[in-house]
Amino acid sequence: MEAVGIATTASTDEVCRQWHAPDSDGREPAWVLLVRAVLSSSTVVSLIALLIINNLAASADIGQPRFTNVSEQSWTGWTIKDFLSSQERANLLLLGSSLVLVPVAGADANFLKQRLDGTRHHRSFYLEAALKARTGYSVRTFNFALPGQMPSDAYLIEDFLLDGKRRPDVIVYGLGPRDFMDNLLPSPAATDPFRNLSRFGDISRMLDRVMPDWFDQFSFNLGQSFCLYGRKGELADQASQEFARCLNRLLPRPKGASQFSVFDRRRLLPGYRPEKLTKGEAYFRPTGIKEKPQFLNNVDEYRKRYRQVNWNTFMTQMQFLAELLDMARHRGSHVVIVSMPISDINRALVQEYAWNAYRRSVRVLAAFKGASYVDLEGSGQFHLSDFGDTVHLQADGGKKMLDLLADRLAGDHSVRLALKISADMGGNLQPYSSGSPGQAVSPLKPAQPAAPLACLRNQPL
Repeated sequence: MEAVGIATTASTDEVCRQWHAPDSDGREPAWVLLVRAVLSSSTVVSLIALLIINNLAASADIGQPRFTNVSEQSWTGWTIKDFLSSQERANLLLLGSSLVLVPVAGADANFLKQRLDGTRHHRSFYLEAALKARTGYSVRTFNFALPGQMPSDAYLIEDFLLDGKRRPDVIVYGLGPRDFMDNLLPSPAATDPFRNLSRFGDISRMLDRVMPDWFDQFSFNLGQSFCLYGRKGELADQASQEFARCLNRLLPRPKGASQFSVFDRRRLLPGYRPEKLTKGEAYFRPTGIKEKPQFLNNVDEYRKRYRQVNWNTFMTQMQFLAELLDMARHRGSHVVIVSMPISDINRALVQEYAWNAYRRSVRVLAAFKGASYVDLEGSGQFHLSDFGDTVHLQADGGKKMLDLLADRLAGDHSVRLALKISADMGGNLQPYSSGSPGQAVSPLKPAQPAAPLACLRNQPL
């Protein structure tokens, strides 16, 4: 055995000498030839160059706030920018989809008697005035409602943005059935709010829920490892904007011609970037009785959204809502869940068992998590004339909604405590919640099975 070991060592040494020594005819050592062969490969050189560029791109963000990467060219981007740049803390913050955004902004346009740019208007002046009239207390609001916002998006807002100095005392979250059963949404990660908000923190812990598809998870992990791939959306936006600037310089707009806006592009291509929004292109305008917009029948759209309940989506969004309520309570924010009104036309599209599951689950979660619950859907106060389409309240309907909400907030003991409104500042004090917060309950899922419908890509408003 010892002789074999000596022979093996000797043979290894001989191989090393041959590997490093030049040939008898003076040629370079074998390892030098191998390195030259590798470096002469264009594929290998390109890969090395790509890794160097990727590392330089990744290091470019050192010391810079992450929110500088948020694109302004969307509803979400403008809202985040406004929220983070505000010098005054909002003590009452609104969450929700366009079910909240549209009536709140519409009511403000009438209240202020001026048109409001959607890229800049993120308060509810009417709600502030209504609460002031009922309590004598001045609140400052921020409207973080976004088109297509799901509870998973609202959770990211709470998790990444509503802490420390930016923590609101009260969060008013308006919900509707679409927020839990939208068949046109392929995954929680497909919304514009999620794409922007996910840049503010680590979402790997929730990856299975927000990206159930294996390829989406693979793409996300690849983007984490390779900076350029992870920023492909931002790079594409920047390239598009630069191309547009160059094209405008080469082919300037004729005198007297109006700018070709995003909405002009959508007239030609109805599905063109539904999340995109630029300054001066989306206004909420004052409307009187004569100027009230014609009712829009969007039944076909919502028939697709509600056609078959995807229980994975339903339970995932309920879980995010529960976690949002837990986190807000831990941070000291009191949450008010508002069941937003929808028209009877829209309500009839939701299957009865799905409707009951949505209504009971939201009410039970609010009770269990210590949130207040305001049931505007069941109030019986809203009629078809209050709606601009089958789900969105128009300006007058928004005013009615905010008046009812202000009544409930002013009389809610938990809300008054959170806002530090004393008992002698007006309002009929009474707790307004869905039940005892100590009762152990969970979201309800009916036993009736429901096969998921293949989802189509779309960005809901």
